[in-house]
Amino acid sequence: MTEVVAQLHQCVASGSLDQEILDELKNGMVKLSECEVLDFKQQLPVGDFEYAKTVRDLVALHNSFGGFLVFGVKEVEKDRDFEIVSVEPGKLNLAKLRDMARSYLGKDLRIALQSISSANTYLEVIWVAKRSQGELPARFVKNGPEEKPKHLAFKKGDTVFRRLEGNGIAKEAEDFDFLFSVRRPPSLFLSIDDITKDEALDHNLPDRAFVCSRFVGRRIDIGDLWTWLADDFSRVRLIAGEGGLGKSSLAYRFAEEIATRGVKPFEQVIWLTAKARQFIAAVDMHRDTSRTDFHDAESLFRAIASAHGSIDSDFEGLNAREMMELALQNCATMPTFIVIDDVDSLSPPDQQRALEFGMRAPRSTKMLLTTRINFSYSPDNVLKLEGLRREEFAEYVEVLRSRYELPQLENSKVDHLHDVSNGSPLFTDSLLRLERRGLTISKAIQQWTGQQGMEARKAALKREVDYLSKPARRVLYVISLLKGCIYPELARIVDYAEQTLGDALVELSSLFLINMPTVAKQASYTVDPNTALLVMEIAPNLGIDHSSLMAKAKSSGSDAVGLTKQKRSQAVGLAIAQASALARSGDAKGALKVIQAAAKKLTNPHVDLLLANGRFSLKLNPPNRAEASQFFEQAYELGQRKLLMFDLWFEAEYGRSSFEGALDVAEKALESRVGEEWQWHERRAQVHIALAHRAGFRIASDRALREIDQAINELRKAKENSESTIQQKQTDLLIERAFALRKQIKG
Repeated sequence: MTEVVAQLHQCVASGSLDQEILDELKNGMVKLSECEVLDFKQQLPVGDFEYAKTVRDLVALHNSFGGFLVFGVKEVEKDRDFEIVSVEPGKLNLAKLRDMARSYLGKDLRIALQSISSANTYLEVIWVAKRSQGELPARFVKNGPEEKPKHLAFKKGDTVFRRLEGNGIAKEAEDFDFLFSVRRPPSLFLSIDDITKDEALDHNLPDRAFVCSRFVGRRIDIGDLWTWLADDFSRVRLIAGEGGLGKSSLAYRFAEEIATRGVKPFEQVIWLTAKARQFIAAVDMHRDTSRTDFHDAESLFRAIASAHGSIDSDFEGLNAREMMELALQNCATMPTFIVIDDVDSLSPPDQQRALEFGMRAPRSTKMLLTTRINFSYSPDNVLKLEGLRREEFAEYVEVLRSRYELPQLENSKVDHLHDVSNGSPLFTDSLLRLERRGLTISKAIQQWTGQQGMEARKAALKREVDYLSKPARRVLYVISLLKGCIYPELARIVDYAEQTLGDALVELSSLFLINMPTVAKQASYTVDPNTALLVMEIAPNLGIDHSSLMAKAKSSGSDAVGLTKQKRSQAVGLAIAQASALARSGDAKGALKVIQAAAKKLTNPHVDLLLANGRFSLKLNPPNRAEASQFFEQAYELGQRKLLMFDLWFEAEYGRSSFEGALDVAEKALESRVGEEWQWHERRAQVHIALAHRAGFRIASDRALREIDQAINELRKAKENSESTIQQKQTDLLIERAFALRKQIKG
């Protein structure tokens, strides 16, 4: 059956069902059953209700893989045995189906009719095209007709799709995860077209390590955001909740999903963050912390306009209201998904201005805000974040305890921990740190009980920080302030001898207070966002010169050619935006020239320019894959960890038949925890199949058998690392095909 399914997917792509497949069913030569692209119906529709149900079935196929509705096939044994019974020719009204689809969807559905007759049997087959990658799933804009009271064919707002075993209504996060995936037919054989067909959106998302090194849970909340994204009448969504619940992590994960899946109509994803103002006890006043994208409404609108191509001269003489109008005009020119993180760092009036901007944004713009305070006047705009659900909380605790090298807990203690912390990731992290200091989990919970909110979190971290040496406290403060930095920058600010700084870093790393990504040519340091938040809040009590460290951190260094770091970053971003526009118009050579010109203005290589060099090298005709690989490797060595780089690097290696190189790229992506683990394991499996093919599919080929065995092992890992039942079932099909291939080779 797996080989027949592969043939059916090919038929969907061509738009015509191969009659031989149905002839084999009729003659009993194949045990054909319904699948993700094939739906059997015994009788033709009659009346509006049955025609509406047919539209629903076609929409389900369209939203998934496309496929065929075959009329004239009877189900003899449920989901297992089918036989051809024939229908009356010329009775199916295709025009009515098209009209009903347009009426209930608000858009046309691409369908075609194919009539198949053979030996006194007659079948009607409707083909429906697969929804394009990135296109929003089709959903019903009004209720369907009733068969009887309260029994509708479908409801307004329903998004139906085809599971492997039948139709369903998208409700869970994994349903939307599938709908917004590439939805490629499950195949052991990977062609270069499969990799290059769709590309991630342009974005300025920070490295994942700076926001959420490993995202756990929130599947229902992700599903809520996908539902909002498909709502044409809602421009703005707020993620609201107390500190430490993972608002920024959720926003980042969703923005990352949109960028990597190339969701239409967006052409770019913009991430803008504001850091809360910090109270400096020494001077009895608030000061803005360093490295913010905006600090008030005017700077927010300027940042949005700049991300859409405006330059400094465009802002001359504009007040805040005029700046908003410019940003709105710019948004109309390029569909964009915008994340405004930590918007409650703004004053209340400026928060309202930010919300007003979102409400006035064009339809092609969506804006997601994170805030501790729900300042929206409509609860319909708000996703209120609570603590993690019990199942997700258990997963989070397991990840944390593995990281801190603590023994795993029995279920009853996980339940108790969930009750005490209310499922808060930050509360839980702080509590487990008490355990790491030598307390039993029961004693840590006992000390925690009765303390609430921010004071409890600060107290927990303060106990841990008290054990640190003063150099370690100063280093921790600077890394928390900057959210991450490279060694030379850190050394300049703390002004320690190499030995002292090295000892402080080792001390912090041993306590899991900082992360030190392994980068070959440049040491860099990050801190968990939760820890950074707390460090900044207890800064006045650290017993260090935090005010002078902050001032020194804010005095930015300059590039060797005289560009400040901020200007250097702006120049890089502008160059990439200009190059992307040229590439979209088909001028890949022009795009490369822009990137290369920008690189010449900088003394040191910039990881984003190296990524862009490789990206546009792949867009040349023919693609220069060897040179692209060199750029990607250099970017990786300098610390680039964006998913886009790994995807393109894999494409470059696989496209030039450097299969060992492709395996290495996938392994690096897995080590860096970039992208979906299951997908990289599946890609590794497909590379092993390509290596088996290279070895030759002859009888008893030992090399081919070894490669297929490795492919099966990778597919099993893919299934193990997938949370989606839909994906797991697709992986089962691939494993089944791999075993069939192995049997064929072994003879």
